[in-house]
Amino acid sequence: MIFTADIEDWQQSVYDFDRAVSNRVVRNTSRLLDILDAHNIKGTFFIQGMVAEKFPQLIKSITQAGHELASHSHTHRMIYNLTEAQFRAEMQRSVGSLEDISGIKVIGFRAPTFSVRDDILDWYCGILREQGIIYDSSIMLATVRSCYGFSDDGILQRIAERGLDCYPMSVSRVLGKSLPVMGGGYFRIYPYWLSRWLARDLDHDTSIFYMHPYELDTHEHREVSKQVNIPLKMAVHQFARRSSIPGKLNKLLQDYPFTSFRDHYYTNTTTAINALQ
Repeated sequence: MIFTADIEDWQQSVYDFDRAVSNRVVRNTSRLLDILDAHNIKGTFFIQGMVAEKFPQLIKSITQAGHELASHSHTHRMIYNLTEAQFRAEMQRSVGSLEDISGIKVIGFRAPTFSVRDDILDWYCGILREQGIIYDSSIMLATVRSCYGFSDDGILQRIAERGLDCYPMSVSRVLGKSLPVMGGGYFRIYPYWLSRWLARDLDHDTSIFYMHPYELDTHEHREVSKQVNIPLKMAVHQFARRSSIPGKLNKLLQDYPFTSFRDHYYTNTTTAINALQ
C-alpha cells in the first residue's frame, strides 16, 4: 500500500483558516515519524505550505528520514472556493517553499479535503502541471459527504486526459455502495477489524492509506477548547476515538506492506528530474 500523511495543524486547517499554525503540528508529526521509523516504513507526506514556512526544520526532518515531500496547498482552503489566480498563488508558494527547503523536486499534490470538482478541472490540472506536478491524489470515489466525492470513476479519465496521473483514495463496495476505507476519520471511527474486513478486496500493492498526524493528539480538544469555542458537532466529528489511533496504526503497519508514491511509481523519474536541477 501507499502510506500518506497530510501534514497540517488542526486548529488552522479545520477550525479557522485565519489562525496561526501552532507547534502542535511539529510534535504530532514527529511522533508519526517515530512510529514509521520503528516499522522501517517510508511514505508520502502531503505538506501544507504554511507549515513548511513556519517550521522548515520539520520539513528537513521528514526529508532526512527518507519520506517523499508532496504539496497540500498553502492555506488549506477548499480549491473550489478559490479563483484560478488564487490557486496558482497557493501552488507557487507551497511548492516553492518545499523545494527551497529540501532541494528536492515536488511531483505530487493532494487537495485539501479532496476539494476537486469538474467545473474547475481545466485550470486545476493546468496549474498543477505548470508547477511540475506529475500526479494527483485528491479524488474520493464515494459521496458520503457533501463537500467532496464522485459517484463514478469517470473523473479519473478526465484528469488523465489533462496530463496528470491520478491515484484515488481507497474505497470498498458494500451492498452496492462505495465506502471509504484506510484513512482519515473513517480509520479513526471504524474498529480495526472492520477496516481489515473492508480492505479485504483491495490491491495491497497500490491501495492508499491516509492520515493526519493531529489524529494522534488526544489532548488537543481539551487544551484548544480553553481558548476557543468548538461546536459540539465538530468536536464529536473531529476528536472521537483519537485515542484508538496509535494502537490501530501499529497494527496496520504490521499487517500491510507500505511505501511512498515516489518509491512505488517514480524512482527513475525523480532521479532524472533531480539530476537536471
